[in-house]
Amino acid sequence: ENNHKKYDFDFDFDLQEAIAQLNFLQSNEETIRDSLISRRDAKKFTLKYLERSGLPLETVEKLNYIHVAGTKGKGSTCALTESLLRHQGLKTGFYSSPHILATNERIRINGQPLDKAKFTEHFWKVYNRLWELREHDHDMPAYFKFITILGFHVFVEEKVDVAVLEVGIGGESDCTNIVRNVGTVGITSLALEHTDLLGSTLAEIAWQKAGIIKPGSHVFTHVTQPECLEVIRQRAKDNGIDTIFQVPPTEEYFKSETTRAQPYEDLSAVIKLNGSLAVQLAMDYLAQAKGRQHTANEVRMDQQLLDGLVHAHWPGRCQKVEWRGMRLFFDGAHTLESIEVCAEWFYKNVKDSPNPKILIFNRKGQSDIRPLLKVLHNTCPFDMACFSPNLSAAKPIYASQVFLSVSEERQLGRSQAIANDWDDLCRNQNTPSNSQAFAHMVDAFVAIRQKFPLTETSGDLDVLVTGSFHLVGAAIAALDAIDQSQRNNEP
Repeated sequence: ENNHKKYDFDFDFDLQEAIAQLNFLQSNEETIRDSLISRRDAKKFTLKYLERSGLPLETVEKLNYIHVAGTKGKGSTCALTESLLRHQGLKTGFYSSPHILATNERIRINGQPLDKAKFTEHFWKVYNRLWELREHDHDMPAYFKFITILGFHVFVEEKVDVAVLEVGIGGESDCTNIVRNVGTVGITSLALEHTDLLGSTLAEIAWQKAGIIKPGSHVFTHVTQPECLEVIRQRAKDNGIDTIFQVPPTEEYFKSETTRAQPYEDLSAVIKLNGSLAVQLAMDYLAQAKGRQHTANEVRMDQQLLDGLVHAHWPGRCQKVEWRGMRLFFDGAHTLESIEVCAEWFYKNVKDSPNPKILIFNRKGQSDIRPLLKVLHNTCPFDMACFSPNLSAAKPIYASQVFLSVSEERQLGRSQAIANDWDDLCRNQNTPSNSQAFAHMVDAFVAIRQKFPLTETSGDLDVLVTGSFHLVGAAIAALDAIDQSQRNNEP
């Protein structure tokens, strides 16, 4: 599990200036609605701007890639895979989204967010070239396309041995899906999501996710739904691939002498769910690129692999942080299945704690939120339930916390609607709602402390922040802002 002190963000003016410029490439709500139709052209435009930025696709494809798609667990699977490969002595690149606090988290070298000076240097080099060569005023790549192109520049410049790519949305039409030489492909669990973009059935979603399969790819998955597996198999066949590999349960790897000191029961939920897929992806890459002895789906665990799994760091997922008398539990879970895992993890950690329990929740999108709220409501009695947009404060604290895709007014309306759903649920189950909607996270933390003051003898709290990675980022930025404001007020 991710147990460590508060996530400190070092303010860097040059980086903030670059990110402020990058934010101009974000799409607003109207543009996003208009772009749903042209989404299938995303790869074409990514390639156009990649080449224009001075980086030919052929150069990008001199590197090795592992590509991972899925509804839940794709980021965690990538993080575990990257850690496994790094612990084998390889220089790794890792491209992921979204970021928690700072945009440079999306591009990692050897498990660390890209150095801020390097991010700034690469940003301006790519941005200025694209700006100079544009053919009309709006001829610039959108936000995600730009960062994807930036990531490829960094990986080529850093000469990584292997880059692990996490799909943004879907797979078939995703910007990351421009590389054709992907030897190892992972598809994590599937569920209904982004139905306006990906389709309204599991089979349609599976078709999109399996779009990252290339001729010659070895395909690994822990998808279980028969209708999804059928689609994935067919897409593999269309690429000349006869077999896809359904990975064994992670528990199978923890039955040998090697793992005696690390019982399966003590592993984090992230490893239990995604460990097997990550091991197969890492070992398959090592077999293909480095000649390592490994048969697909072979159950193997040695000390090096074990270290790679247990030392993987993935902020914002099953992460515990101590802050001023609060035990904060951060988890960006946003699907029903991942909320169930998050709720179980939280309950396991607080079931014997006498502290008041606080829920802070938000979720983007228009899908029905009530099943997720029901899971959280049934986890434990919350003494206070806070609903806030993914906003740290009245004004963004960091440029990388600015998201233009949904207006502030719509965000506020959404969190109030979620609070109303929570109240309805509590009324129906005859439990106190204790709910409150806030304009931003600083307000939420201030209200929590007003209700449960911290004294020498009381005030310790267990606080679960979940529903969105952006909410986790806003919460951490809010804690930083409160710290800063208290430092400024010190005599």
